[in-house]
Amino acid sequence: MAQKCSSIKAEGFTLVELVIVLSIIACISAVSIPVVASYYGNSTLKIAMYDICQVVKEAKALSLSSDQPCAVTFNTVNSTVALVSGRGEDGRWNTSDDQVLRSFKVAGKGGGLRFGYGTCGPVPGLAVSDDGVTFQVNNSMVCNQDMTSNAGTVYLVSNQGCAMALTANSSAVGYVLRRCTNGVWGKL
Repeated sequence: MAQKCSSIKAEGFTLVELVIVLSIIACISAVSIPVVASYYGNSTLKIAMYDICQVVKEAKALSLSSDQPCAVTFNTVNSTVALVSGRGEDGRWNTSDDQVLRSFKVAGKGGGLRFGYGTCGPVPGLAVSDDGVTFQVNNSMVCNQDMTSNAGTVYLVSNQGCAMALTANSSAVGYVLRRCTNGVWGKL
């Protein structure tokens, strides 16, 4: 009786097939990575601006409940935003002896955020500053117990060039959020 020999055929990918698959992956990555990075930069910018809005609301509520002025300070050197319940011994806002309740780093939010308006320029008709903060009281928005504040704007920009601005008015501690799209500022 004759035995049948079974042959085992080795199967695999050829070098050409592997090169084609790697080329396709490289093309998809080249297209998707900038899109994801832009989305990430936009998202972190929005989150940081909404965090600033929350700190403004907290300062407003704290000044009402404590019957004393509170501030939101913008330290452009350290890239921090802070909720401050009172001035320190020097009697000035946004100095090292302030009574800081909480703070966060703008740059720590990711997306390469920093103070400034980048290539968008300032909102037309509003004050201009080199550091992206136009609050005149030492880069601080001071919320008073009578529901007033000093007016000004804080600008944030991402590495991708996206920019947003929060403009506070002097009455009712109100604010407006804006976003720069294709070089044009619009309200959110």
